[in-house]
Amino acid sequence: MAEHPDAQLVRQGYDAFIAGDMEWLNEHFAETIVWHVAGNNALAGDYRGREEVLAFFARSVQAATPNFDVHDVVAGEDHTVALVNIHFTRTDNGRTFEGRTVQVLHIENGKALESWTLAEDQAGLDAFLEGIKV
Repeated sequence: MAEHPDAQLVRQGYDAFIAGDMEWLNEHFAETIVWHVAGNNALAGDYRGREEVLAFFARSVQAATPNFDVHDVVAGEDHTVALVNIHFTRTDNGRTFEGRTVQVLHIENGKALESWTLAEDQAGLDAFLEGIKV
């Protein structure tokens, strides 16, 4: 059975993010996208609109260099869910964090409309990000 096109799109999105391909991301994010970031840290919050989301991405990679191992992506008509192993290295002190996350997206016509990312160890991620400058 072929993979759902939205699952393929999310896999490509992770690759584009790591490659720094902002053009690809710009093309595949709805102008009105909403990006929800859970937690109690300097990066947590809701980012509204393509420009604000891309600016959030730029700030986040300035704080910590990411690496993603996409374990699986499943998609249906209403949601796409990515199971991801993450590894972050802080740019200011070299500390690292590893953990698992779940990302849930609404995608329509090849564009991400909304995203929620939930970390298995949110308290640990918050502690890792404590004191970052954004």
